[in-house]
Amino acid sequence: MKPATDYIRHAARLARKLQMDAATGGTPQPDAEFFKVLGKALDEIAAGLEQVSRSE
Repeated sequence: MKPATDYIRHAARLARKLQMDAATGGTPQPDAEFFKVLGKALDEIAAGLEQVSRSE
């Protein structure tokens, strides 16, 4: 079974948006959604690593 990556990709998009805001002279302001998605993305990463370690 392929590990889930939806939240990982969403967190990457939000991080790129923050970076682009900073590059155009703005002050990057991570909001509550960013941290929520980041937490879920880290959960997906951990689950994927556990799945890989079990299959070896």
